Amino acid sequence: MKSFGQSVTAFAGRLFLFSRLLLPLVIAAGAHADNGQPKASPADVPASAGKAAMVQNAAPQAAAPQKLQALVRLHTADELRSLLTRAEQIASGEDEYSTEEPIALVLHGAEIEIFKRSNYRTNKELVDLAARLDAFNVVDLKVCRRWMGEHDLSVGDLPPFLDAVPFGGDEVQRLSNEGYAFF
Repeated sequence: MKSFGQSVTAFAGRLFLFSRLLLPLVIAAGAHADNGQPKASPADVPASAGKAAMVQNAAPQAAAPQKLQALVRLHTADELRSLLTRAEQIASGEDEYSTEEPIALVLHGAEIEIFKRSNYRTNKELVDLAARLDAFNVVDLKVCRRWMGEHDLSVGDLPPFLDAVPFGGDEVQRLSNEGYAFF
């Protein structure tokens, strides 16, 4: 014999299933009168009917394009290659994200050294990938002037597709404030 608590738990479980699975179907099936005319829309369902039913009846919406920025943490060539490859996948629609804006990439560490003209032969593949993605407006690459100054680099030491910003941390924060999400 079931205790009162077990009966309440079983009833609550059935009620939950009804509200999540069956109620949306009942509402949808009953939305049309015998003459095929709609009786009510989901907006006509009273708020007391439950938020779950209204969410279930909502039409799926396409994901809106996002403004994205890559989060550079390790400051290595492998991380940079990974971020650029991911940005290319996003731009080509192969990723869960969607963007119409170039993906911001703020370089503020040792990865800037990769782009030195004197290091081009060693890093040709990676620099060419970055240049191509920048040329096709897939990414917007920025470098930190403060870091460059601390490491005796000038803007002339780097390819012209890299835009210098006064301080990389401030630029990352500015982009965040403008609605750029990290990936």
